Amino acid sequence: MPLLKNRDTAYSLFFLLLLLPALLFNLDAHHVFVHTDEGRRALVALEMILSGQYMAPTLNGEFYYEKPPLFNWILIGSFKLFGSYSLFALRFPVVLFVLLYAFAIFRLLRSHIGSKQAWLVAIATITCGRILFYDSFLGLMDIGLGALVFVQFMVFYHFGIQRRYLSLFLISYALTAIGYLLKGLPSVVFQFFSILAWAVYIRDWKFLFHRYNFLGLLLLIVPVAGYYALYLQANPGSLNTVVEYTIHQSSQRTVTDYGWLATLKAILRFPLDNLYHFAPWTLLLLLLFLPRHSKALWRDSFGRFAVLIVLLNIWVYWSSPGNQPRYLFMFLPFLFYMGISAYFRAGEFWRLLTERVFLVVMSILVLAPLAVFFLPENMDLPKGATGIALLLFLLLAVITALAWRHRAQRLVLLGCFLLVLRIGFNAYVLPFKSERGRQWAKGAVMAAEITKGNPLYVLKPDYCHDGTSFIISSMRGEILELRDEAEPGAYYLIDHVSFDPERFESILRFGTEGSDRDLHLARLLDQEPKPL
Repeated sequence: MPLLKNRDTAYSLFFLLLLLPALLFNLDAHHVFVHTDEGRRALVALEMILSGQYMAPTLNGEFYYEKPPLFNWILIGSFKLFGSYSLFALRFPVVLFVLLYAFAIFRLLRSHIGSKQAWLVAIATITCGRILFYDSFLGLMDIGLGALVFVQFMVFYHFGIQRRYLSLFLISYALTAIGYLLKGLPSVVFQFFSILAWAVYIRDWKFLFHRYNFLGLLLLIVPVAGYYALYLQANPGSLNTVVEYTIHQSSQRTVTDYGWLATLKAILRFPLDNLYHFAPWTLLLLLLFLPRHSKALWRDSFGRFAVLIVLLNIWVYWSSPGNQPRYLFMFLPFLFYMGISAYFRAGEFWRLLTERVFLVVMSILVLAPLAVFFLPENMDLPKGATGIALLLFLLLAVITALAWRHRAQRLVLLGCFLLVLRIGFNAYVLPFKSERGRQWAKGAVMAAEITKGNPLYVLKPDYCHDGTSFIISSMRGEILELRDEAEPGAYYLIDHVSFDPERFESILRFGTEGSDRDLHLARLLDQEPKPL
């Protein structure tokens, strides 16, 4: 037994040792056009700094209503911490979100399901495919929001089973307020259905009208109302617009936008799509279909809560054709608990079969780093690339061999294996992914360098991607504003369809994300721009 405990500890420490390089190495290697929302989050935060207006966000100098400002404030803190507008600073908060999420999962679950299962749930959550190989290297809010809402859910169970309802309502509503300032109404919806879930759990509908419910509601209303009071001082007369955008943000991507046929297709595809997005750990969920496993989960006190909290909240996204996998991050610990608990309850045959699937896939993927020897010779690989590839290959081989040998630690070793794959992904995929995106970034840099010291605007209609605006604004140190009409003495960014060669001289033509329209850096003919 002491040897087993030492081995558990050793492999867990190895996982933690790999975690930081997996999350931080080459974090800034990929361009800002990898995801449409990342450029927008970056630009809004940057414009807050440049304008000194932190209450009323803007986008290209015009008021931006789609999201509350809390995530922008977090990005501002990171920009100021690193003293730059680098992509590393933009993406560093998401690394903190991942680490905090793992800590929150382990800390909040261990007293209810045991330290071993809580640790495995934390590992599974932060190393599932969608988080590890996509969202954890993007400057987006969703992992942070997922962690926050998970804690909001857990407040119901932790304080609910102790019948400490004052703490339950006060803390959960305070978290709801923070969630609202991150993304708007979704956290309020989660709070309502979580209250409903706990009422079903304890079989007491009077819980919905508990006196502390209304007291807790003040912790949502007061900070949110306080923020809007400050907001309206910066943007007077905009209350109706704010309300319209807030409601629209919560209703978009639903049946109202897509229609019933698309909604039905999305409902049918939802389970299979997300088995893929959150692989490989979703394989464990298939064990729930074994005889008696679902009943065993329902008899388990925490398992019953997990089922209720997921079913009564996830339907909002399950029924939305425009749902994105990143919207589901708050449910992952509960889903992975279901799968991991089923894994430990499964009979020898099914458990060994599941393990063998993992082991076979690991044995195949051991060869992945060797692909570097077959890359085109003209690829600008980093110095020592072949040596790094060999080291990664050896690490994967050793981890796989240990997983074949040490059955009790196979799931932890699978987590270690995935982190090594992520390090290889950082080294050989992120820097070279999407040549078009790198060219777009170079075009934006050239536009900023050419126009530095001179007025520059975007001429409507606006086809300039937010990532392009972020690069240009950060280099010039001023907001890239929109203009309806061109005036002498300035440069303009004009999409190539609207570009009139009889009125404008094109200085530079380059591409941008989100449109098939190139941008011209141009000025009116026979006009010299005047220095600022």
